[in-house]
Amino acid sequence: MYIPELTRSGVSNAWRMSVTQSMMTEKSTPSAAGPGDTIVVIGAGSTGLSTAYSLSKAGRRVVVIDKGQVASGMTGLSTAIVRTHYSNELVAAMALYSLKALYDFGRVGESGFVRAGMVFLATPEHVEGLARNLPMLERVGVRSELVELGEAARRFPDLSFEGCGGVVYEPESGYADPSAVSGSYARAAQNLGATLMLGEAAVRVESGRGRCVVRLAGGSHLTCSKVVLCTNVWSNRLLRASGVAEADLLPITSSVHPVAVYRRPDSFRGNKPVVLDDPAKAYYKPDGQALLIAGSLDPVLDEQDSDPDALPARTSPLLVERLTQAVVSRVAAMGEGNLRSTFNGMYDMTPDQHPIVDELASIGLPGVYCCVGLSGHGFKLCPALGVMTAQMVTGVEPDLMTFDNRQLSLSRFKEGRLLTSSYSGLATVA
Repeated sequence: MYIPELTRSGVSNAWRMSVTQSMMTEKSTPSAAGPGDTIVVIGAGSTGLSTAYSLSKAGRRVVVIDKGQVASGMTGLSTAIVRTHYSNELVAAMALYSLKALYDFGRVGESGFVRAGMVFLATPEHVEGLARNLPMLERVGVRSELVELGEAARRFPDLSFEGCGGVVYEPESGYADPSAVSGSYARAAQNLGATLMLGEAAVRVESGRGRCVVRLAGGSHLTCSKVVLCTNVWSNRLLRASGVAEADLLPITSSVHPVAVYRRPDSFRGNKPVVLDDPAKAYYKPDGQALLIAGSLDPVLDEQDSDPDALPARTSPLLVERLTQAVVSRVAAMGEGNLRSTFNGMYDMTPDQHPIVDELASIGLPGVYCCVGLSGHGFKLCPALGVMTAQMVTGVEPDLMTFDNRQLSLSRFKEGRLLTSSYSGLATVA
């Protein structure tokens, strides 16, 4: 494979759709409202806007604040795989709900969902975990199939199965367009009365006496009943500025993940399945008919904590070389492909690779809620996370919630109730 010398080029136009200009420049002040009927959502990525949409559907007055634009943070850098293979039953149910929502997204807007299917290649060490997962996934309603290696080679002739101990195929999985989804949620929420304040940075959150105040960089502020943080890798920066003690900050690190975009040769064009490659600690996602996107599942990346405002401008040549070797080893035809571009994304990681969806009263911010620490799963779960967060904020009893958030509480880290994965040593699969 030819690998030219590249600097970071961002996301290709083929899979990053911008939202309308009117939305990008929306800075209107919310209509006059008392603190009892306004909820402020900070963060205009896919999760924040899904939450805003669900809150607006529930009849709440919503204001969304973001220092940038719709999907201009980590959402816009998402590779946007949509799959349902998880080893936690709650998260698997959320993933299935989200997949169905993104597939049948017409009542909200455009999702760009492509049902490409997904092939999960497991190492021999993870075959036992794979076998445990399949009955649970079937119980949840996920369509998945354990494929014998010889049969897999026949059905997926483009792939090598060297180093694999087991293969699972999900026919309904695929990928979507993160900016299209975010823009659609934003427009739908606006149509229900929500206000977007874009280009406005929230610098501090205050709470007490039954109300919250969000202070903005320009010196103005919003008074509201509740605040929802969908602030990704910037969460602890805002909490620190809001007076939260260092020992009480959320257990979140910011890990940098390189992504490489390849042009496929003619022999490997067309609709191809997403591949999660456990042996190579990598994933490969087709994009359209001619591109292939590769990223790392190496847990070593998540052991590093980086400055969320210092995303490296240049992708590590060594990591790109490793990704390229993995791609070519798994898909021989890609030896004739070309590296088109590279870029870096960033995950807000928790110690157990699962989100935190909870109120922050325990760290001194009653009335402030969060849906953060998404650990690389945010986009693929955003429809379910929006429903879960909105129901939590509006006070739906946990047993009546579509998805009970208690497994994703902040207290689990101090109480030693971390969620587990069947795939130890494989990052962001859970």
